[in-house]
Amino acid sequence: MKKHLLYTFLTVSAAILAICPVMAQSAGGPNPVITEIMYNSPESGNDTLEFVELYNPSMNSSITLTGYYFTGFTFTFPVGYSLGPNQYVIVAGDSVIFEAAFGVEALEWDGATTQLSNNGEGLSLRHLSFGLIDTVGYDDIAPWPTAANGQGYSLVLCDPTSDNNVATNWSLSENNTGVVVNSVTIFADPGQAATCTAVGISDDNVITTVVYPNPTEGEFRMQFASLEKAAALDIHNSMGQLVHSQTVSAGSTSINVHSNLKSGFYLINLTVGDRTEQHRLIIQ
Repeated sequence: MKKHLLYTFLTVSAAILAICPVMAQSAGGPNPVITEIMYNSPESGNDTLEFVELYNPSMNSSITLTGYYFTGFTFTFPVGYSLGPNQYVIVAGDSVIFEAAFGVEALEWDGATTQLSNNGEGLSLRHLSFGLIDTVGYDDIAPWPTAANGQGYSLVLCDPTSDNNVATNWSLSENNTGVVVNSVTIFADPGQAATCTAVGISDDNVITTVVYPNPTEGEFRMQFASLEKAAALDIHNSMGQLVHSQTVSAGSTSINVHSNLKSGFYLINLTVGDRTEQHRLIIQ
């Protein structure tokens, strides 16, 4: 397995940090953004209504998606495909069933119908020449909205200009589609602006952490809000073994961590007092 040098940059602030979506490379001009995820629709067996939505945030420029592809699930955009200004495109597990249910056109990803993990995972949009464009590491545990796991809701990015790796920037869709599956109503916003209420953080003792990019090719960054006490940072591998541990001092502005970690899945725990926040990390 390929080894990577891991650099961790920890930035602490006393207020919630508002940052733009992280894009490791730019394909020139506007960059598309992952804005909606239905990772576990309430179907039995194959979740044929799974989908991922991509948005062009530019008000006046189209994006030609030639050379763009997804990892996390397998899909490459057709040569010449163009996404207009302020427009959305849906990539679904079964485009025929999706269009029949929602009345919205969709492209269809490759392989099996069900490809999105119900336990959370990293989804990445990449470009053949420019590398990583956008990435979202969604999860089925708080602070991510947990009702998106099989209870009929999609995850929607309330503000498409916000960092889509911050869990509190995502909410459950409030749009009743009228589609009912196994007696469960589907709430989603495919192909349109999100109908959601953003959940703010007002308690100074709450940890709000962003880890990005995720998946990473060797370097990732962590940023915190309202971290006023010393914190313990632990990283465990997929076997549950502790592979890195350090203390983050209260008031620190940056801390660098240098560790040789193999490609794979890791859990990051940040503990402040009696509160622990956990994040999944994928090193490619």
